[in-house]
Amino acid sequence: MIPGSDFGYRICFEYFCINKNKKIISLDPTFGMLEVYSKLYNIKKIKIGYNKNFSPNLTKLLKSINSKISLIVLANPNSPTGTILKFEKIIEIIKKAKKFNIPVLIDEAYFGFYQFSYIKLVNKFSNLLILRTFSKSFGLAGLRIGYLVANKNVIKEISKYKPMYEINSIACKIANFLIKNPKISTEYINKTNQGKKYLQKELIKLKILIILK
Repeated sequence: MIPGSDFGYRICFEYFCINKNKKIISLDPTFGMLEVYSKLYNIKKIKIGYNKNFSPNLTKLLKSINSKISLIVLANPNSPTGTILKFEKIIEIIKKAKKFNIPVLIDEAYFGFYQFSYIKLVNKFSNLLILRTFSKSFGLAGLRIGYLVANKNVIKEISKYKPMYEINSIACKIANFLIKNPKISTEYINKTNQGKKYLQKELIKLKILIILK
């Protein structure tokens, strides 16, 4: 467990980027803390933008993978765009990155609203890391708790960079309770999706353009 997914970004930056090739690849726009930590650690970002059809320029991403890259970060689904990367493309990215020993961090903050995860592949790909948070599908951003999943050898090394005191006992108990009672999260996601559909319906009535992803 870690104090929020933003700390997951930070610990990956500290372990994979400092004193190494200070270049990362990421989608743009994406989670704001990526920019914050890039500036904090003086790391150059190769930003992967979007094509005219509002899809990420994965051709550019794949061409950008080389021995000078220290980390690839992919939020899937991405925020604020709501875009999703196809399974085949992500696997292609992971495999090419593995040839250069580059870790790939997949931020699954919105996993509950997408219902597909790469978490089962962490033992197949030693360079794959999955980041999760309780902020979105559980609606508990104020709890400041998340977790990082990866090959056990990677986790063992990354753990050396964890602070002594990171999450409080109340957060641990609540997280443990929610994990054992998945219906709470399911009901929260269903209500959120209902609200989303209602908002879309009302915006359409007002003839306001919306992009459905």
